Amino acid sequence: MARFTQILLFISYAIVGLAVVVIPPKVFGLDQTVFGFIGMFVFFGAWELQNWLIASRTEINSQTRLDQLEDVVHIMRKDIARTRREVESRGREGEAKSDTLVSELKMLQTLLTQVTRKEAELSKGSTGGRDVAVATEEEALELSIDHSATTESKEDLQTEAKTGNQDEGSDPSDGDEITESDIEDLHLTPEEAALVVMDDGEHLATAGDDGADSSALKSSAKRATPRAGARRKAPIRLIKREDQLLKVVRSSLSENRVDLYLQPIVTLPSRRTMHYECFSRVRDEEGRIILPRQYMKVAENKGLIGTIDNLLLFRLIQLVRRLGKRQPDLRFFCNMSRYSMTDNEFFPQFIDFMMANEEFSNRLIFEISQDDYNALDDEVIERLMTLGRKGFGFSMDMVKDFNQNFAELEKHYFKFIKGDLPDLMNSHPEPGDVEDFKKSLRRKGMQLIATRIEEEDKILQALEAHVEFAQGYLFGEPTSANDMNNEL
Repeated sequence: MARFTQILLFISYAIVGLAVVVIPPKVFGLDQTVFGFIGMFVFFGAWELQNWLIASRTEINSQTRLDQLEDVVHIMRKDIARTRREVESRGREGEAKSDTLVSELKMLQTLLTQVTRKEAELSKGSTGGRDVAVATEEEALELSIDHSATTESKEDLQTEAKTGNQDEGSDPSDGDEITESDIEDLHLTPEEAALVVMDDGEHLATAGDDGADSSALKSSAKRATPRAGARRKAPIRLIKREDQLLKVVRSSLSENRVDLYLQPIVTLPSRRTMHYECFSRVRDEEGRIILPRQYMKVAENKGLIGTIDNLLLFRLIQLVRRLGKRQPDLRFFCNMSRYSMTDNEFFPQFIDFMMANEEFSNRLIFEISQDDYNALDDEVIERLMTLGRKGFGFSMDMVKDFNQNFAELEKHYFKFIKGDLPDLMNSHPEPGDVEDFKKSLRRKGMQLIATRIEEEDKILQALEAHVEFAQGYLFGEPTSANDMNNEL
């Protein structure tokens, strides 16, 4: 098309030039030679002018396209630089997540190794001193993946045989009946008693709202019914025999049936939830809850309480990761037993893990009972202070002696002091004593939390003493973290 246009223009210029050569001499009688030169000049001048215009237009178009290409290249360079930065940033994040995952896996391996070693030690003790190999970390990890059940020791089987559980035709409930004194020793609340099941499936029920004792609860076992509209809760299993209880706890540990439960810590008088205390709940193979009040003693005797605490910590870390930046002022109180803190295999890895994850420092409060803390040696306390210097805080729980040097606790990064309200009132009987004690703690950077508030009259006592933080069944019982998605 362009070539055809050029041919037409060429013919047009030739016609114009020829006209200049022929018409003036014919019409006006002028010299034809002069107009011949003028006609050639018109023809070639018009042609050159056209070529110049075409070249100028082409140059302008080329420059415009070149500018456009330069803009595209500039944008692409920026995109490439941004992509490179994102790749490098994600690579660093991936490395950080990998390091975190590796550290968590190392802790988990240590945890599983401890469980396996305890199993081996128990088996060794029950086989008359025969050597039993301790599983390697790889074997422990495989144990976790396969969810293999813990092997029963001979001691358990022999005990069961003695009690008649292995005898054909014997009643499996013989000797296992839960008596009124057993229920009273567990200090079950009416809410807990309503969820209790025996091996035959019977329930203990509340006998009204007037605070019935354990005898009334026992006598109304056949009449237990769930309350309408209440949140569905797992039943509570009572186990009397220690060997059977140990068997359930060990099986639950090996099959990862340890759950995280949360109980609110509230402000008074508004009763608004400020923090949560964390508890572990062990489930049997049918999903029934074994209360810590049942298994705590046997777990401590068999060296399993540290493992339970450590699994609780893992559950809590998962919860904190899911919570992210929501509710930034919310804290979780996680119990640390002396068994975990004096474990030279686990505790140093735990410290390293926390040091590498400082983002947990504004979420976790490590709770230590007064008796456990006072029994710790200097080396363990120094390790705890290492966490404190990284921003982690501590809470002293189950305070009985209110004459302790709390100023020393301030130096060790304690932020909270928790004591049962009756003990607190007995230690500060005069009006204003509790408030003065609270103010002295505040000057040291600590806050007082009154615990075991289960009745309305206890709230009146706490308000009269100007206690600001409280905890107890009246404000909420421990609830599975999986059932608290709306609250969190």
